Amino acid sequence: MSRKARSWAAVAALLLLVAGGALAFGKVTGTFAIFNAVNENQNNVLVGGWVPKPSGTGSSAATTSPYSTANLSWTAGASPPVTSQTLKYYDGGSGASASCPAAGSASYTAFSTPAAGSNTAAVTGTDISDWWCFEINSVDGNWTTDYVTFPGVRIFVPMPTVVLANGTFNGFVFNGDTIAITFNQTPSNPGTVSVQVCSSGVIQIGSSTCGSGGSYGTITGLTISASASYPSSTSGVSGTTLTITLGGGGFTFPRESGTGTFNAGGSLTSSGGQHACTTCTVSTSGAF
Repeated sequence: MSRKARSWAAVAALLLLVAGGALAFGKVTGTFAIFNAVNENQNNVLVGGWVPKPSGTGSSAATTSPYSTANLSWTAGASPPVTSQTLKYYDGGSGASASCPAAGSASYTAFSTPAAGSNTAAVTGTDISDWWCFEINSVDGNWTTDYVTFPGVRIFVPMPTVVLANGTFNGFVFNGDTIAITFNQTPSNPGTVSVQVCSSGVIQIGSSTCGSGGSYGTITGLTISASASYPSSTSGVSGTTLTITLGGGGFTFPRESGTGTFNAGGSLTSSGGQHACTTCTVSTSGAF
């Protein structure tokens, strides 16, 4: 081979070496390039199930006192392990059913960050009387999943005033006077109930003696001149209003005045069996 031929061969070999180096080190292609780009993106939403999104979401009203919360349950993505979770909330309105946006909607706002390993939460929505809508997602380091919604949930609460009304003698508590309590859902009808009107300024609905508390509800903060018992009071339901009509009273006719505060009792339930929130207070209006 001539010296010129050997020179061209050396140049060609050098060019191949440079090209090979560029392929090996100058540009990363394929799956690893995609992984690297995604790994550096903190807001990346996973596809392909690398971190499974939450599933099996469920919601229900609390079944223990004070009945002011809702219970959420779900299954978090498990492989690889979830390092954090995000719960978001939306007010679902006061209609006959919940009005919840689709998962991932901008309408949801930050609510809480459940621990990585948790799959239940007791929650209280912003508007205590409305439907509550929630959604949750899972995070593993830089990886995030799509949001998943929960069924809308609503607790049973009194709304917003309890009305005392005269039925017989104005200014005095007497048979025929009424207590009307409106709720955010249809209440159950307790039927015949004993009511105590107490000189301590308390009215107990579902009680045999003053001082024992009202199993269906208690009104405090009134001015009442004497104690009297109405053991055969009756109740009726119209729409979402429960009306107690005093009955069975004797010959003591207390005077009553002022604005009181109503708390539901543990025996007061909705027509669907939900207990009323016992810490959700409302003011009274009107007078006997």
